[in-house]
Amino acid sequence: MVSDEKACKNCHLITKKDKSMCPKCKTHTLSDDFSGEVIILDPPNSKIARYMNIYVKGKYALRVR
Repeated sequence: MVSDEKACKNCHLITKKDKSMCPKCKTHTLSDDFSGEVIILDPPNSKIARYMNIYVKGKYALRVR
């Protein structure tokens, strides 16, 4: 299966492949090579979000290479 998503190497946000820049941190370091996904819906009350230093809800990669 071919994924149509990329993950930012800086903030781990997962975005559509047709984007050339991360919409969250505005860097151009997007990668096709990522594993694991987590969806953060309520960052202030999420232990996972605190651990990953995520303050904006969205879909994030656990590991980006």
